[in-house]
Amino acid sequence: MLHHLLPQEVLTKQEPCNLGLEYTSVQRLEIKGQISVESGSEELCLVVIKGDVFYQHQHETGNVQLCDILYLPIDDSLLLAAENAVVMRFGASCSRKTSFSSILFTDVDADSRHNRYGKACGGTERDVWNCIDEKFDSSRFLVGICFGNLGGWTAWPPHEHGEKREETYCYFNMEDGFGLQCVYDEMGQKDSVVMVQEGHVISIPSGYHPNVGCPKTGLRYIYCMVSKTAEDRNFMDLHTQQIYGDRLE
Repeated sequence: MLHHLLPQEVLTKQEPCNLGLEYTSVQRLEIKGQISVESGSEELCLVVIKGDVFYQHQHETGNVQLCDILYLPIDDSLLLAAENAVVMRFGASCSRKTSFSSILFTDVDADSRHNRYGKACGGTERDVWNCIDEKFDSSRFLVGICFGNLGGWTAWPPHEHGEKREETYCYFNMEDGFGLQCVYDEMGQKDSVVMVQEGHVISIPSGYHPNVGCPKTGLRYIYCMVSKTAEDRNFMDLHTQQIYGDRLE
């Protein structure tokens, strides 16, 4: 079921088998200087969670900052440089060639990829940015960012998509706040809730996975969904826990 990793535990690349997953790898890249990132047999999603980063891909250069994403195809490489930055590296096995892309958060925020779900009166309102959605040329990824309200719930009503997609969360930009992450198949399971803080990573092979933030900061996290069948990417292909709602709010 749930795997919970602290920031220092993902400084080394965590393969799918270390996370209870089949296709997703995760690594925290702390950049103080210059590094090269190679994709190999994985398509990569690189999300900035701290600092400003310069990148060079072949003859293209640019700068990315908090919440921006770099997408790297298989059998490719990328140069990253920063004084003090953190980038989360998500990988997914891939068998076809795609194209490099720089996805700026400001662009996503300005169009239909930014959605607001939930209800303020019920404590479930949150902002979701679907940065890599079904329209983006990827084999397995659906990746985005969620900001919950202070003390609010996200991923509500509880839902699951374990047959179709595995998922990983990385909490960031929460300062000294915290949240509670649930992952369960049935109510009342032992060891189904953990405290999450800045930099923590949660892998969700299957099960319902609602979470709630403390009143100081609320929740802020990257979600990385990876399809178990290549090219089968549908964000709303999920099952809700019926006692709490029949559709994603």
